[in-house]
Amino acid sequence: MLMATSKYNIQIKRLQLGHDRVYLIYGGQAHIGAVVTAYFHHGEVQTQLQALPGHREDQLALELAEYAASQLKVTVTVVMGIHFDRATKEMIQEIVEEVRGLMHEEIGANP
Repeated sequence: MLMATSKYNIQIKRLQLGHDRVYLIYGGQAHIGAVVTAYFHHGEVQTQLQALPGHREDQLALELAEYAASQLKVTVTVVMGIHFDRATKEMIQEIVEEVRGLMHEEIGANP
């Protein structure tokens, strides 16, 4: 299991299940806001998204699951929940960029 940390204490934990992977991505008030599974079907990455009402992690979780599956050529599930009270637009953008960077580092370090 990998755990990466960040300026905002965003954490990524990786679980390997055979060849497949599960990534738990959370920070601030940790919770489950979105779950995405990306997998190959007929040579193309397909996704299944479940987003909880009132949460906004779905598009970032979708992006990261698709990226990981396409790079690793395995089934990937991303479970994401990041919440900071009174987050500004600038803070949210920094967090999004940080999460992307952490995930790219994780994929590059653990092909």
